[in-house]
Amino acid sequence: MSKTLLTGGWGLVGSEIPNSEQYKRPRHASMDLCGSYNTDVRDAMYQYDISEVIHLAAKVGGVKGNNDNMMSYFMDNMVMNTNILRACSELESIKKATFMLSTCVFPAKATYPVDELQLHNGEPHHTNYGYAYAKRMLEVGARTLRQNGKQARCIIPCNIYGKNDNYDIVNGHVIPSLIHKCYLAKKNDTELVVWGSGDAEREFIYAPDIARAVVEIHNDDRKDDELDLMIVSPNISYKIRDIVFMIADSFDFTGKIVFDITSPEGILRKPTSAHKFRKFYPNFKFTDIEQGISETCKFVEENYDSLRK
Repeated sequence: MSKTLLTGGWGLVGSEIPNSEQYKRPRHASMDLCGSYNTDVRDAMYQYDISEVIHLAAKVGGVKGNNDNMMSYFMDNMVMNTNILRACSELESIKKATFMLSTCVFPAKATYPVDELQLHNGEPHHTNYGYAYAKRMLEVGARTLRQNGKQARCIIPCNIYGKNDNYDIVNGHVIPSLIHKCYLAKKNDTELVVWGSGDAEREFIYAPDIARAVVEIHNDDRKDDELDLMIVSPNISYKIRDIVFMIADSFDFTGKIVFDITSPEGILRKPTSAHKFRKFYPNFKFTDIEQGISETCKFVEENYDSLRK
């Protein structure tokens, strides 16, 4: 059986990929993706006898985290991505790889709905400039791998949320941050303060759904070039204020909700086109967002003390 390196195997998406002998999920102590290529990455590849790679690991955060830590988000992601790409290139044993990007890689002045062809048509939004460019380079690296005869695919998901997320209130992504804020507001009987007007719109995908899509695309033996770069999204946009009310309902929070228009909220909208994904996987089912948020809020209530936050 081929062995697949699953970076980020214990994170938001990786933890939703079922355990099996196929997947190797090294912890940071045994494989430091930001460390030395020769001693931290290449040697681990040999140790685990890797022939395939699914690269999910990244340094990620929300609008404020990206904006306040531009250099570290750029450098850390560039280093780990370069180490993985170098291994995929230099090690003959590795035949196929799949990389996770993000919709923030698209130009700030894109034509909506944005599609895969617009990836390099302009600079990304200034609030996540460093992270976005580091992620774009994964797509460039994947193209060079294909020139060397290897299968290399890039998946661009919309905003991911789910149980094993990072619930950091300041630097986390929008849904986990809001869930944590709402949990504390209910617990402490305080108002819920939301960054921005609430009018910004985003598309969201539940972590188990994107995990299924990653595995399906990675294992797809079709040679069609269109599989090489693909947006995965339900293509339904929600205002942040609507997400806030869903979370409040899930927690039975009845306190005051305040939208702080002095705080950042990022680009107002970035609808995508998942036409290509629907073409190849017409029967793929997405989890309803109300169900996904309800399940995630319940998980937070039951596991609050052990959450990443």
